[in-house]
Order: sequence, then structure tokens, then C-alpha cells
Amino acid sequence: MPKAKATRQSNASRQPYDGSKRTRKPRAQPKSSTGGSSQALSSSTSTIPSPYMPLMVPKTATGAVMYRDICVQHVKTRYPDIEPRNDWELLRMAEVSLQGTPEEIYAILDKQHQGFLNVFGDETEWMVAKALNQYIEPTGIKPLPKETNKYIHSCPIPDTKYSIRLFPGSISAAEYCLDFVDTESGEPVNSPFEFELWGIPDPDTPWLGTSITMKLRSMEQSHGIKQKDILPGHEKFLLRDGQTCALIRPGKPKVRFTVPVRKHPDTSQAAPEDEIVLRLPKIIE
Repeated sequence: MPKAKATRQSNASRQPYDGSKRTRKPRAQPKSSTGGSSQALSSSTSTIPSPYMPLMVPKTATGAVMYRDICVQHVKTRYPDIEPRNDWELLRMAEVSLQGTPEEIYAILDKQHQGFLNVFGDETEWMVAKALNQYIEPTGIKPLPKETNKYIHSCPIPDTKYSIRLFPGSISAAEYCLDFVDTESGEPVNSPFEFELWGIPDPDTPWLGTSITMKLRSMEQSHGIKQKDILPGHEKFLLRDGQTCALIRPGKPKVRFTVPVRKHPDTSQAAPEDEIVLRLPKIIE
């Protein structure tokens, strides 16, 4: 083992994966979405753990997805004419941007793969599998148009042909996302009309929770991307489970909504003999 370690260190500076890749620092997550490469992901989930430190999240958790699925989706968007020939190429193509014809890119991958084998040898296969088969909790990856489940909610906006759509992000960080979609087609659109989106206290219980009222910016704008430079259909806003918001449009009534709260599958439940829950009305008119 000591000899193998020394070999890796001596080759690190001239191989596609150097020794720093083996630290426990997080690796940048590919920017991906169902409609093309995403321009912004949640800052709290914009990195994934290295393959040597899998993210321990419940596989049943809402928002937890296999990294392999994200890589497949991202590679199809970034390289529509190039099919990864193995898992190593899938992982590599998802994490770097390679330029050239399919033949040129395959040649680059072959050279880099050989360099990786020179450094890691027999460990290559299990390292790649461990990276691809871990579960992560991305925030900002949009559902497909018209995709439905109990965590995706679309509500038409009065006097428009658009709807707001809420879709889940990381359940551990209690992150939800909002975007605008064409009500008929379900296709996402960027800021289709003049508006302001505000986070506000719950008007039913303003004395509880946050008392801060603040204007919300899109994730792309928060990452320094100008509105005109946001790719079509990629704009989205980062919200939190249980957050109350108001959509304000000039000359029209404001639209208020509260983000659903997801029950985490790992939340402990008290046994009936240890806890009795009294059921009282939540709101009394």
C-alpha cells in the first residue's frame, strides 16, 4: 500500500485527476436541468461530495436522486451527438466541457481515461460506480413539462395564460423552487410579465416565524446573471418549505400563497404510549 500511494503522488501532477481529487473537499456539481443546462443551483446544494465520501441521505427522501441520473441528463444536453461508452466517460463528460467533433472528444476521453488508470489502476471501476450511485439532493433542477406528483404544484395566475409552479429541492435544507410555466403547454418561461415576488409573514399568524418582508430575486440573478442573459425557461426562485409569498403585479390584486411543508421520512415519531396529540382547529373564522 505505501508503494502505491507514492506512485499516485508522483504521477498526480501530470494526470487528468491529480491528488487533490482525493481529498474530502466537495466536487462542483454539474449545472443541469430537464430543459437544458441549468444556470444556477441552490448555493447550499451546488456541490456534491467526492466519491470517497458518499452523501448519506435517505433514498426515499423527496428530492434525493441518484447522481447517475443527473449525469445522464446533463450529458444528453451538453453532448447531444455523443454517447458515453462507459461509466467513466459518463462521469467525466458530466463534470468537464470538452470541445471538438465526436471523434476528437472520444480521443481526448481515451487519453484521459488511460491517465486515470495509470494513477488509480484497479480502483477506477469502483470509484466511478461509487460516485455515480450515490444519492444527492439537488435544488434547481426543473421537472419535465406537465410532470406531476404530490410534490409538484401548478396554480394558474388570474388574468394571464401562465401559472406558478412549485417543485421540490433538497428536503434536508427544506428548499422548494418556483418558476413560471405556460398553463396550456406546461413549458417553463422566464418572467412572463411585470411583477415582484416578495417573501412575507404568514398573515394568519404574523407573530410567529419570520417577521421579515423582503423582495426575492431569481437564483440566476443571485448568481450574478443578468435578466437578459438567463436562458429561456431556466429562471427559478429559491423558496423554503412553509414560506409565505406574495406575487405583486401593477394594477392587479396581489397573489398570495404558502409553500407546502414536506414531512421528512426520517422524522422520529413518538409512540402512542409516550405522546397524545390533541386535535384542535387550526383557524377559527
